[in-house]
Amino acid sequence: MGHAGEFDYKRDTKYLCKIMKHCITAHTLDLDYILHFLSSYTCEQRMILVLDLEFEYEYKLVDMVLARPESPMRSCTLAMLIEPIELYARDFHDLLTLKQLNKIPDISRQLVEILLALNNEDTKKFKETYENLFESSVEKDMEIVQGVDSIISRLLLHLLEGKRYEESGHSTTIAKTIAKRLYQAGEGSPGIDYDTFIKIFTRDAFPQLSAIFDVYEDKYGRPIQEAIQHEFQAQTDIECFQDMVEFIRSPAAYYAKILRQALDKTPVDYQTLIRTIIGHEDKDLCEICLEYSKNYDETLDQTIQNRIDILEIKRLFILIITKGHDITGNDTNQVRFDQSNNTSPTGSGPIPTTPTAAHVNGMRRNRSQEAFEKFFGVFKTMRPH
Repeated sequence: MGHAGEFDYKRDTKYLCKIMKHCITAHTLDLDYILHFLSSYTCEQRMILVLDLEFEYEYKLVDMVLARPESPMRSCTLAMLIEPIELYARDFHDLLTLKQLNKIPDISRQLVEILLALNNEDTKKFKETYENLFESSVEKDMEIVQGVDSIISRLLLHLLEGKRYEESGHSTTIAKTIAKRLYQAGEGSPGIDYDTFIKIFTRDAFPQLSAIFDVYEDKYGRPIQEAIQHEFQAQTDIECFQDMVEFIRSPAAYYAKILRQALDKTPVDYQTLIRTIIGHEDKDLCEICLEYSKNYDETLDQTIQNRIDILEIKRLFILIITKGHDITGNDTNQVRFDQSNNTSPTGSGPIPTTPTAAHVNGMRRNRSQEAFEKFFGVFKTMRPH
């Protein structure tokens, strides 16, 4: 996309700084333009720009965006300013908050979806990021909102331990043994041993689990999804474990289904779309798009073109999915500062009076560019994505 071959963070951060100056002068933060500007960069490039903007010019763009009223544009712009792990942590916290405020009936499947995307190293960073952001452990917040005794709470806590085997291969012999244990824990006994299911689903490597499910179906005559449907009692438990089976079988097909469900909702579930498209941009979005086309007889960008009604978000999603196709051409090339009192929830809006605004009056501190470059070197070695 855009600047991948000609990225000059010094030049581009300076330009972004000029945008911030104009925004503060006009008392408006034009999210449409900022999102349009950021869309030309890769995830890593965006992180560099955000860090340099704060380091060199002391504009805290993330805080400025967070100060805006909640809206899909705010959520989308924020997602472009932070790493995927932080995006997942913020969404996880938002879901817990909505559940605590009784604004959403059940969040179990969304929480499982977020954690399934994390390997062991990601899970460790997820927990650290969550605690740094919200000054509380994710386990503690889950206990407050979800409790600790339910099947799904226990499943989530096991996923958060990040102790899955991560070998790429599988053993047929081991698969036969564990398939038998699953059968004995479910269909092969009067009750169901949920702890055995939880331990196997959260500890065994994904290729091994897929082999286990194959053996289970061959030996006991029905797919593991049907066994879960037949043996589990609560509908939420059934759905969450079946979601895990779908993910284990094909992560790309699973996320294609997640995207389709988000697009089918009324209103559209922007948060899930943002988390999946932007969060998977540098990982497996290409595979997700291929599965989407196979399963729904149209491309993901075609569905988004028809169902997303916020132009700048539609443009961004299609730009990411198609790796460069811009549906708006070059129409948006100026920041709009002509309506300083515009309070649209999707575009411009007043900038709150914060210490950041004072930087226009000469409170920026000049720092050594060499120091920043050393910092960036450390940043690159620390990024897991």
